[in-house]
Amino acid sequence: MARPNHRGWIVLDSYSSLDGLFCVDIFEHPQGGFGFEHLRSDPEDHGRWTAIGGFSSTRYDTKEAALTQAQTAIPWFTPT
Repeated sequence: MARPNHRGWIVLDSYSSLDGLFCVDIFEHPQGGFGFEHLRSDPEDHGRWTAIGGFSSTRYDTKEAALTQAQTAIPWFTPT
């Protein structure tokens, strides 16, 4: 069973960019529903992932709806 991360999200899927500097997390909100966030990892942050998209507060009824919206909102993102 997945456990909530430090943001309270239960991450269901995480997709990395080809260069490994960005990722998109698709997650379950702790209060219900689903969401996504765009994150980056910079060397000066010692590999810590930092949310940069501001998308995480929006809730979707399904995981698929969150995934579709992430594809629209984040230009590089094409899940495989």
